[in-house]
Amino acid sequence: MCDVVRVACAIKMIMLTAMQMNDDIYDGYNNYPTVYNIKDFEQDEYFHEALNTSYGRRSLFTAKAPGTAMRLGTSTGFHRSGTGISIRPSTSGVRPMTAVRGAGYTSSSRQTFDPLNMGNTVKGAAPPLESGKEDTPEEKIKVAERKIMELIESSVEAAYENNAKVALERAREASSRERALIRLEEQAGLSDNHNVDLTFAVIFNLATQYTNNDMFTEAIATYQAITKNRAFGNNARLKVNMGNIYVKIGQLSQAIKMYRMAFDQASAAHKDLRIKIMHNIGMLFVQMGRLEEAANSFEWVMKERAEFKAGLHTVLCHFALSHRDKMKRAFLELLEVQLNIDQEDRYNISTDDVTSNILNEILKNDDLSKLEKELKSEAEKTILSAAKLIAPVIEDTLTAGFAWCVDAIKSSAYGPLAADLEINKAMVFLHNRETQLAIDTLKMFENRESKVNSAAATTLSFIYFLQGDYEQAENCGEIARKADCYNAAAYVNLSACAIRKGELDVAREFLLCALDTDASHVQALYSLGLVYKKQGMYEQALECFWKVRNIVRHDPQTLYQIGHLYQLMNDVDQAAEWYNQLLGIIPSDPGVLQKLGEMYDASGDKQQAYQLYSDSYRYFPANFEVIDWLGSYFVTMQVAEKALTYFKKAVELAPSEPRWRLLVAACLRRTGQFHKALLEYQDIHEKFPENIECLKFLIRLCSDLGLKEAQMYATELKRAEKAKELKDRQGSARPGSRRTNSGASSRTGSGMSMLSDHRSSPIPGRRDNQGLSSAGISRSNRMSTIENYSEAANDSNDRTGTPYVDPIGPLPTRPMTSAGKRDDDFGDEELGDDLLPE
Repeated sequence: MCDVVRVACAIKMIMLTAMQMNDDIYDGYNNYPTVYNIKDFEQDEYFHEALNTSYGRRSLFTAKAPGTAMRLGTSTGFHRSGTGISIRPSTSGVRPMTAVRGAGYTSSSRQTFDPLNMGNTVKGAAPPLESGKEDTPEEKIKVAERKIMELIESSVEAAYENNAKVALERAREASSRERALIRLEEQAGLSDNHNVDLTFAVIFNLATQYTNNDMFTEAIATYQAITKNRAFGNNARLKVNMGNIYVKIGQLSQAIKMYRMAFDQASAAHKDLRIKIMHNIGMLFVQMGRLEEAANSFEWVMKERAEFKAGLHTVLCHFALSHRDKMKRAFLELLEVQLNIDQEDRYNISTDDVTSNILNEILKNDDLSKLEKELKSEAEKTILSAAKLIAPVIEDTLTAGFAWCVDAIKSSAYGPLAADLEINKAMVFLHNRETQLAIDTLKMFENRESKVNSAAATTLSFIYFLQGDYEQAENCGEIARKADCYNAAAYVNLSACAIRKGELDVAREFLLCALDTDASHVQALYSLGLVYKKQGMYEQALECFWKVRNIVRHDPQTLYQIGHLYQLMNDVDQAAEWYNQLLGIIPSDPGVLQKLGEMYDASGDKQQAYQLYSDSYRYFPANFEVIDWLGSYFVTMQVAEKALTYFKKAVELAPSEPRWRLLVAACLRRTGQFHKALLEYQDIHEKFPENIECLKFLIRLCSDLGLKEAQMYATELKRAEKAKELKDRQGSARPGSRRTNSGASSRTGSGMSMLSDHRSSPIPGRRDNQGLSSAGISRSNRMSTIENYSEAANDSNDRTGTPYVDPIGPLPTRPMTSAGKRDDDFGDEELGDDLLPE
C-alpha cells in the first residue's frame, strides 16, 4: 500500500504541476510543494483516481535491499519521515533512477526527468520562436512593397494635414525604396513580376508633393516620366495636371497645349472630363484676350451640357465683344438651363398628421435641402447678373433693354425673377441719378404680389427719406410693412422717420420688431444702439454695438460708437483702448485723434494731449476746436509765437469772424509787437465798428503808446455800449434773454477772453460780434487772457480764471523789453473809470 501511496503522490504532483503551467513550458518545474498528510488522502479525488489505474491494482512487493530512502520518479528526492512525505530539493545534481523503471523513468545518470519529451531543449529561458517561412527573395520583396505603401499613405496624410515638407520627404523616401526594390527584383530574376501599379503610385505621389511645395520644374519632369512610359494608363488626366502647373507659372500657351492634348486623348465616355477641360481652355483664352476663341469654347460646353457658369461666361465674352445678337442668344440659352429642383412643391405639404409635419420641417433643414437652396440661389443670381449686364446695351435705350430681358425671363422657367429685374432697373435709374424714373418704376408694383410690393415700397420709402419728404417716406414704409410683416427693412425705415420726429420710444419699438424678424439685421442693431444712446441707456446701447461688432468685425463706425459710449460712461481706459483699435484701422482719422486728445487733456496729461491734437491738426487743419486748443496750449506755455501761427490759420479759414483776429492781435501784444497789434486792432475796428472788445483793446494800447486816438476810441466805446444796452433791452421781452455788458466781455479786456468751450462751430457768424457768451466764460478755466498769466500778481481786478500751473514748476518770466509802461497805467486823466476795461 505504501508503494501505491507513493505512486499516487507522484502522479498528483505531476498533474498539479501541469495544471499550473502557463505559456512558459518550464514554469513550475523548480517549485516544490509543501508536505502532504496521508490522512487527507481519503478525501483526495486524484488519489482515488490513481488507485483505479492498473498500477494501483498491482501486487505489493517489498524491496530486497532497502536503502536509506525510497526515491520517486522525479529529479527531486522524496524521503519518508514519520507518517508524512517530506519533499526536499536535490542539491547534488542528477541522481540515477533505479526503483521505478516501470513507471517510465530511467536510471541513466545523464538523462533528466522529461515527462513531456523535451529532452533536446536547453535549460534556462525559452529561445525565441523561429519563423516558419524561409528568408526567400519573394518574402523580401513583399516586405519592401508593404513598407513603400506605408510611406505613400503617410505622405498623403501629411499633405492632408498641410505639412507639405514632411509629405515631400516621405514621398522621396518611397521613391528611393522603390528603386531599391527594382534592383532586388533584378538580382532575384523576378523583374517580370514587378508591381507596375506601385511604381505609378510612387511617382504620381512624388509629382503631387512637388506641386504642393511649389517645385514646379521637378513636378513637370516627374509627370513627363509617367506620360512617356506606355506601361502607365490615364495619361490624359496627368496632362491636365501638367496644364494646371503651367497656368500657375504663367505659361498659358503651354497650358492650352497640354489641355488640348488631354482633351484629344480623353475618350467620349469621359464626358465630364472633356467638358471641364474645354471650360479651362476657354478661361485661358479669356486671360489671353482671345475672346472669340473663348466664346467658341464656352458655346461648345453649352451644347454638350448646358450649365449656368458656362452660360454666364458666354454672355460675358459676347458683351466684351459688343455682339448684341449673340448676347441675346447666349442669354436665352442660359434661361434654358434646368435646375430640376421642385423645392417648394416637395416641402410645402400640409397634412393633419403631426408626425408628418414634424418630419417635413426636419427635411426642410437637412443637408440636401440646404444644397438645393444654394443651387437655386446661385442660378437666380447668375440670371439676374447676366440680365443687368446686357440690358443697357442690347437695345437703343435702357428701358427697351430691360423690357426685352423681362419678357425673356417671364417666358422661361424663371418667371418670378422678372419682378426682381424690374426693381434692379429702378436701382440702375438711381445710379444714373434719374430719380423720377426710378420712382415711376417702383410705383408700378403697387398692385403686385405682397413680397414684390413690399420690396418696392421699402425702396421708395428710402428714396423719399433721402429727399427730405418724411411724410411720404413714412407712408411707403407703412405700405411695405403691411404688405410683408416680416420685412425688417420696412421697420428700419419707419424707425428712421420716428427718430426724425423725435419719437425715440416709437423708433425703439419699430427696431425691436425688425430684430424679432431678423436678429442679425445690422442696420436695425446699429440704429437701436443710437436710439439707446440718445435716451441715455448706455448699457443697452453698448450691447447693441457689441452685437454689430460680432457680425461686422472691423467696422470703424461701430468701434467709434463703442469707444464713445465708454467715454460717456467715464471708463477712460476702455474708451482709450477702443479709440486706439479704431486708429489701427484708420490711423489718419482726425476726429478720433481729437477725442483721445480730449480724454488725455481731461486726465491732466497735457503732453500726450498735445501730440494727439497736433496729429489731428496735421490731418485736418480746418478744425476750429483743434486750432483753439493748440493756441491755448502754447499761450499757457508762454510761447505766444507758436500760438500766433494757429490763430492766423483760423483767420484765413474764417476771415469774417472777429474772434480769431482779436486773438492774433492779443498774441502780437504778448510778444511785444505793439505797433503790429495796434494796426490789427484798427483793422478789426474798421471792419467791425460795433465790437466792444476791440475798442477796449484800442483804448489800452493807445494809452500805453501815448497816442491821442485813445480819447476818440473811448467815445466810440461809450456809444457802442449804449447801443448794445438798448438792443438788449429791446430783446428782453422773454425771461433770461438779457445779456449784460459784464457777461459779454472779459473783465481784463484781453484778446484771450474769446477762448471759450464753444469750439464746435466752425461756421462764422454763429455768435454775436463780440464772439463771446457768458456761459463760455464761466466754463473756460484753462485760461481766459494772455495778460492774465503775466499780470495776475500785479492787478487783482484783472483776474477772471485760474492760471495754468505747470506740474514741473512755473516757467521763468519773460522780460517785457518793448513795453514802456504797464498795461494798467493810464496817464490820460480825461478817461473815466467807466471807460477803462473792467
